[in-house]
This record gives sequence, structure tokens and C-alpha cells, in this order.
Amino acid sequence: MSLIEILGGKDKRNMKKLLMILLLIGVVSFGCQQEQVITQLEVGRGKLFAGLSLEAAQHLERAVQEEVNKVEPRALLILAYSNAISTGAARTHNVEARYQSERDRRVSELGEYEMKRILQILGERHRVQKDAIQVLIDKGAPAVPFILEDLVKNRYHNVHGDFIQILIGIGTPGINEILKAAGDSKTPPAVKILLVRIIGDIGDASATTGLEALQNATTDEGLKMEINTALYHLGDEGSESKIVEGLTDGNPVVRRAAAKSMMYLKEHPTDMLIAALDDSDDTVRMDVAKALMKYPDAGAVNGLLAILTNGSSLHTKQAALDTLNHYAENGYADGLAGNLIVLLTNPEVVNHEDRLRIVQLLKKPALVKQIEEADQYDNLPHKLDVFFRETETNDMVKDALNELLLVIN
Repeated sequence: MSLIEILGGKDKRNMKKLLMILLLIGVVSFGCQQEQVITQLEVGRGKLFAGLSLEAAQHLERAVQEEVNKVEPRALLILAYSNAISTGAARTHNVEARYQSERDRRVSELGEYEMKRILQILGERHRVQKDAIQVLIDKGAPAVPFILEDLVKNRYHNVHGDFIQILIGIGTPGINEILKAAGDSKTPPAVKILLVRIIGDIGDASATTGLEALQNATTDEGLKMEINTALYHLGDEGSESKIVEGLTDGNPVVRRAAAKSMMYLKEHPTDMLIAALDDSDDTVRMDVAKALMKYPDAGAVNGLLAILTNGSSLHTKQAALDTLNHYAENGYADGLAGNLIVLLTNPEVVNHEDRLRIVQLLKKPALVKQIEEADQYDNLPHKLDVFFRETETNDMVKDALNELLLVIN
């Protein structure tokens, strides 16, 4: 083998070693570049949403100092202080006074973008939900435009109930903004109705003039009826007759507004309420069923029973069930257990979920008592037993029936 060949072989081996070294250096360098530094903001956010508000506050206090964009750390820090106070953790660790002082100061300094971030957090449904609601209530009127904007644009639909709670909590300072939004042509009709209800729930009579002006300016009959309801809430008893008339209006939106008001009227038109249990609109039936719990009448039993199997929504059926149970508990529905058993065993009741709800109602103490005290000629336990053994095929209904039979036998 020649010297050149030997040198050539060594050069190749050295070259391979050099390439391997360079490759390793490149991989390590790339890995270092890819490694991300976990910030105080990220740690604080994670701990806050995990329910560790004290630890979160410590990290978020540093994040407020370190972050260039301070919107999120400021918003989260207020929530951390709030949660630590509301859960009692701040008191336990002797930092409640400092946290309360810092929270109050920061709430007063909350800006537009911090409030919008808190609204976004509400929409994400975290452990700090109640604390976020209270922060916005405490902020007061400055928070109202941003909540109204989200309602009008239908953002965070799953927490609109929280938005309503916040607006009612803010109360009088927010009324003018709410009235303005309710009269804005860009606000959807359903949101206008919602805003008028909120004004009624706030209960400040100073809104009367604004509501009357809105009523005169609108051609929407549903909104007009909702305004009648709000005015009634604010002490205008002259609106009562208009509300009662609305229960039979041809416009379902008007009937819904009237039906929702039935719960609050001093004089309740019982015959009209009973007739409205057969209304073509499900929401009307639901609110009437609720009103008939407050204003019980034995004549409503058949209409309430019909709701259990007539294709009404789950919410409406539940309202009817609750009212029927209330009647049984308070002696307004003698013989209800027998009627329920007739309904249960009717071959036309093909939906097993309807049958299950009927059995669950029969399991209530007041109905069990009716079954046990019924005339022996009616033989209600035997009828249930025969239905259980010979007719019912759904396992869930059979399980519920078995539990009922064990109680009454």
C-alpha cells in the first residue's frame, strides 16, 4: 500500500469525524434555539385556572412587571386576588388585607382591554367564573358597554346568563346605556327584549320615562308587551290589563312576554292560564305551568298532565312535573296518582323518556302516599305491578318502576 493511499484513508476518516462533530454541534444548537422559556405569565395563568390562586398571584405579580403587554397579567392578577379572597385562602395565609387593597385599586384602574380579557375568560368557563362576574359588577358602569357589545354581537353565548347577572348587579348606573342599546336599530329584537327584562329586574323607577319613550318609538308588538311587563315591575299597575290581554294575542312573541309576566301579577286570570296550557308555543306553556305553581288551581291538572306527553320541550315538561308535585304535596290534586298510572299504561305513550318521567313523579313522597291510601277497588299497586311484568320493555323505566314497587309493597 502506498503512502498516498494511507494518507488518503486518514484524511477520509478525519473528514468523517469532522462532519460528525459539526452535525452534533448543529443539532445541539438547533435544540437550544427551539427550547422555550416558560414565563411567569404562563405559570401564573396555569395555577390560577387550576384553583391555586395564592401561588398564581405570586407569579402574576412578577408577570405584571416583566411582560411588555400587561393586559393579560393585570386581568389575571385581579382574578387571582379575588379568588384568594373569596375562597378564604388569603385570610388563612394572612394576606387578605393586602390582596383586598390591591384588588380594589386594580379594579378601579381596569381598562377596556383588561375588561374584554375578563369577558373572554368568562366565555372559557374557568374556576374563577364567580370572581370574574364580581370584578365586572364592582367595576360598574364602565363595564356595561363591553357587556352590551358582546350581547348584541352574540359573543360567548353560553355565558349570556352571567352577563345578565352582571348588568343587574351593576344596576342603576348602567340603565342609560342599556336603554340606549335597547333603542338601537342595530340591536336584534330578541336582545332588545332581553335588555328590557333586565331593566325591569333592576327595578329602578327612574327608568320609567326611558321605557315609555322606547315603547312609543317601536312598532314591535313583542317589545311593547315586554315594556308593559317592565313598567309593571316598576310600579305601573295600569299595565296589568294590557299584559292579561297579551296572553291571547295572535303574535306568539307577545304571548311569551305576557306568559312570563303571569308569575308576577297581583291579580291572576286563572281560567286564561289554564287555557294557555294548550298554547301552540312551547315557551308560553312553560311559563304558564310555572305561574300555575304560584297560583294553584285543581282545574289545571288535566292540562299539566297533557304536557307530559304532548311533544313539549324538556324544560316545559319539567315545569309541569314540578307544578303537579306541588299540587300533590299541598292537596290540590286528589287522585293524581291514579291519573298518572292511567297515563303511564296508555299504549299511545310510546316515548320511554315520557314514561320514565311519569314514574319518577310517582316516586315522590306525596304520590307514593296517594297510591298507598287509594281505594282498594282501584288497586293501584297491582296495576303498576302488571305493567312492570307484562308490558314495559325499557330497562330504565323498569328499573324505576321496580324501585317504586319496592317502596309501596
